[in-house]
Amino acid sequence: MNRYQFEAAISAYIENDLNLSDRQAFESYMDSNPDSKALVNNIRSTMQSVKGLNDLKTSSVFMSNLFKRIEFEKNRPSKRIVERPAKSIFGFTPLYASLMAVLVASFIGVGVNLWPDNSLLENTTPAFTGNITSTPANLGGNPVTDKTPILVSNETKTDSADTTINNKKNFRLDDNVKFVKKQR
Repeated sequence: MNRYQFEAAISAYIENDLNLSDRQAFESYMDSNPDSKALVNNIRSTMQSVKGLNDLKTSSVFMSNLFKRIEFEKNRPSKRIVERPAKSIFGFTPLYASLMAVLVASFIGVGVNLWPDNSLLENTTPAFTGNITSTPANLGGNPVTDKTPILVSNETKTDSADTTINNKKNFRLDDNVKFVKKQR
């Protein structure tokens, strides 16, 4: 008798269901292996404590409900393994790839429509085409003559956007700066 046959026959031995030859083989194995005797004693005490428990009362529909629940859990959709389609385009299924292509095309179409049209900007002509230094033409209202004084404020004499004016101050730091050698 080997170990697996011994373990399979433990409950039959405790309940006296073994024939004489199997019982003798079982006991000889138990005598040669001291751990097997402790295993049989543990199983015997477990069986006696289970037999000593009170019967549990359940409703009359308990078993039918239990079987229904077992069937439900076996056939539960979330437990099934969902096979993924073998075909994919850049990792997308064909349906999602086509939806993504439509979204990208829509995004590009909206972007092109929102982009300013450069042809309209190039063909525009300025409102005043004459010489800026000449006197303005009479557009109605008071007549402009050569003797009419042109008033120019002090703010207009200097251009704040003129970048040719050098507003930087030159600092002379020859005598004020002392260089110190870094010490390690």
